[in-house]
Amino acid sequence: MRWVKLTIVFLLFFCIFTMVQGEKVHAAVSNQLFVTVKINDNCIKMDVQPYIANGRTYVSLRFVAEALGADVHWEPEERKATILCEDKNIEMFVDSNVLLVNGIEQSIDTNIEIVNGRIMIPIRFIAENLGCSVEWDELVFSVIIEKEDVEVPQEYIYERKYTDEDLIWLARIINVEGGGLSLDARLAIANVVINRKESPRFPDSIHDVIFDSRYSVQFPPAHKAGFKELVPSKKCIISAKMALEGINNIGDALFFNNVPFKSSSVTLHKIIDGMYFYI
Repeated sequence: MRWVKLTIVFLLFFCIFTMVQGEKVHAAVSNQLFVTVKINDNCIKMDVQPYIANGRTYVSLRFVAEALGADVHWEPEERKATILCEDKNIEMFVDSNVLLVNGIEQSIDTNIEIVNGRIMIPIRFIAENLGCSVEWDELVFSVIIEKEDVEVPQEYIYERKYTDEDLIWLARIINVEGGGLSLDARLAIANVVINRKESPRFPDSIHDVIFDSRYSVQFPPAHKAGFKELVPSKKCIISAKMALEGINNIGDALFFNNVPFKSSSVTLHKIIDGMYFYI
């Protein structure tokens, strides 16, 4: 009887430990919305990620303003930032929605914020006041800023390793292979495609990996009618962009399936939402 009790205690401990570990793994993967800011088609490098709050897209004031050729000055005692650009003098205060543009008060519908030592400001206000046109590309979560005669200094350019076209193709395959699954599973599917792109065993572009059929059709849903015109869901775009920005929850896995593979040439790496991922 004592051994039975000990066995039960051990099994309970093991189950609790497994649940806790599972929660830790799950908690490690959470939505991260990577907003891209482009000035004259150049992606802008920032040390604090842009974010969306109160219906507005916030960006680092210094990085965007200086990329546009403006000077930015910070006065810590007043918690005030001043932007000087051509004929514009813009003063703003952290935790306030009132700004001075050439000495004239203007208000915006949300406060200036500070995050990790950077002043974060709604991008539309600052870009338009610096004479730019601004558009929001909802599909790929990008702010598009255009201004004639502005050449972005190289130090502010983020050399992104993927294109918007790569992002959309990747989001499409996530949509048809795992659109109804958890973020963890969607992210894993995205990384399998990226891992294949980086492997000498497969084509070297996301598009060609998806349509690869040298040995057999790799992703059957991609060959069905309507796939090439599919507008992926927001959650699939988010998953794809997370993977393209380097968030990998599946290691070097190159294969996945909704049933176990019978082949002994691959090694099971992880099971997520009933999907089997192999190395």
